[in-house]
Amino acid sequence: MQNTVSITSQGQLTIPKAIRELFGILGSAKATIQVVDDTIIVKPKKDFWSLEGSLASDIKLTDKQLKEARKKFETTWAQE
Repeated sequence: MQNTVSITSQGQLTIPKAIRELFGILGSAKATIQVVDDTIIVKPKKDFWSLEGSLASDIKLTDKQLKEARKKFETTWAQE
C-alpha cells in the first residue's frame, strides 16, 4: 500500500485512515521514527492501554477469587 501525504511546515503529516485502521490506531498515538538510507520509517508504538483484550481468556473469576489468587501469588512468589 502506498499513499502520498502532505507534510506541514511544522513537520507534521497525516496518516491516511485506511493505514491507521490497518495498524489499529484509533486515536492519538506514539510512534518511533527511523532513517534507513533514503527512507523514513514510522512504526506505531504499542502502549500498555492498547493491549486491552490481547490476553483474553475463557477463565472468569469473581472479585473474591481474584483477591485470593493475588494474595497467594504474593506469598508464593516472594518465597521463590
